Amino acid sequence: MTRLSAAAPVAASAPATSAPPGQSPGPSFDGGAIGSPRPEAAPSQPRPNQAAPDQARPDQPGPDQARPDQPGPDQARPDQPRPSQARSDPPGAEPSRPGRVAWWHRPRPRLGLRSRVALAFAAGAAVLSAALSLTTFGLVHHYLLGERQTTAIHETYAHARVLKRDLAYAGGNLGEALSSLIDAQGTVTLAYRQGEWYSASVSLGESLETSRPASLPAALVKMVSDGTPASQRVMAQGQPAIVVGVPLESVHADYFEIQSLSDLNNTLTLLALVLLCCSVATTVGGLLVGRWASGRLVRPLHSIADVAAAIAGGSMDQRLTPSDDPDLSVLVASFNEMVAALEERIKRDARFASDVSHELRSPLTTVQATVELLESSRASLPQDSRRALDLLSAEIGRFSEMVQDLLEISRFDAGAAHLDLEEIPFDDLVVNTVAAYSHGMVPVTVTPQAHGTWLLGDRRRLQRVLVNLLDNAKAHAGGAVDVRVDRRGNEAEVTVEDFGPGVHPSERVDIFQRFYRGAAAGRRSGSTGTGLGLALVAEHVKAHHGKVDVTDRPGGGARFVVRLPIVSVAWPDGA
Repeated sequence: MTRLSAAAPVAASAPATSAPPGQSPGPSFDGGAIGSPRPEAAPSQPRPNQAAPDQARPDQPGPDQARPDQPGPDQARPDQPRPSQARSDPPGAEPSRPGRVAWWHRPRPRLGLRSRVALAFAAGAAVLSAALSLTTFGLVHHYLLGERQTTAIHETYAHARVLKRDLAYAGGNLGEALSSLIDAQGTVTLAYRQGEWYSASVSLGESLETSRPASLPAALVKMVSDGTPASQRVMAQGQPAIVVGVPLESVHADYFEIQSLSDLNNTLTLLALVLLCCSVATTVGGLLVGRWASGRLVRPLHSIADVAAAIAGGSMDQRLTPSDDPDLSVLVASFNEMVAALEERIKRDARFASDVSHELRSPLTTVQATVELLESSRASLPQDSRRALDLLSAEIGRFSEMVQDLLEISRFDAGAAHLDLEEIPFDDLVVNTVAAYSHGMVPVTVTPQAHGTWLLGDRRRLQRVLVNLLDNAKAHAGGAVDVRVDRRGNEAEVTVEDFGPGVHPSERVDIFQRFYRGAAAGRRSGSTGTGLGLALVAEHVKAHHGKVDVTDRPGGGARFVVRLPIVSVAWPDGA
């Protein structure tokens, strides 16, 4: 048995709670290290070169005075914005520069529907798992700590009874009686009698003023010395522990046990780690479930998007498949009714245009025959009548072309335009068509890789595409200056260039619309076109699964480019 003589700094604890014999004390707060009190801040003193708060420096104006070089309250400095012109920058942000959009005003990209649904599932799973984990940890922590505290109190009372009996039989020898107790691992036994402390260990240390072991809170020691059993959780040498004190009044001594809670602390730490891993796994599972659920949720939208894209491409017979889902059946029915009504309206408009065009052909033929009859007797007509006949003949010819174009477009609108497909040598088709149109006046360039290029197409419609592009160049730019045939990958490309005013970038899509004139109508007042030529070019190219667009020609003018898919390439012999 050794009397304590060395002191070791151990964290102080929370106030002790009394524990009557045979009854477990209530839960107490964990103890923590008590630091020295923070010194109170001394009142700030003014520096030697600073004026007191109520005093003003001689060279500084008072509160009711203004400096000569400073503007008054109703004036504004030239370099400072007026109150109504002040920028509303958030605190801590750099002032935005003129001409630049501040970051807090910039539009933020929105997440897609699937991402938002998946994140909602993940957030719900995270909140639910966190709540369950915290609840589980709290209940387990409370239960295990209570059980451990109750066990410690029962063991301390049992040891106190043994110590009391040994002291009575040993003639008051506290050292021998305390040594007879069997200390469990992590348990320290202490006894106090007549101002002296006894223990089998000297590593606990003692208080320099009272020779009290530093692991024992003073309040708990005083409570036990007054005859009240007590217990308290403390930090002993950096490890959590519970201290239980029992007064032995019959032998004039006090008995204390310090039982380590490190094993319980390790168990709770492992439990917290397991619950955290479970929460993370649940959150990831919620994210995956949300992704799967959002995929099933937006699957009907993909079907609607596919059908809508097909309808936009001209397939008006596409419909959505009827659904048994009561939430989707209304949408499917409404969509199909809308498409049916749109198809009927397009067909009605196409029939109207076709009927009008057909009805105009008969009187137009009569008028053309009359004009030809007048042309046969042109020599007998006066000069003014000849001029009127020329104007009438030109307008009748333009009107006849417009009727033919309207009939052609109405066939596309009604879905009655059929292609007479055949394999065509595209380079020869372009060379012969341009030569016949311009009588050899427009040069045609065929690149080496374009020789022997064959297409599967309608010869008449492809010739009409070339003729309309040449007519457009002749009407608006004085004629084409170059035609080029090329091959790029799996596409054949024909380019028609002119040296006219070109096409403004804002009109390069609308120029292929029907009867579109645009801002350049004033410059093309001499045009004799019908306004349907480029629209027919777009329809014919689209029917061949190709593309047509217009760009600027280097050096000025417009460049129309038609791209068509290639069927095969037959190279000449010896190539």
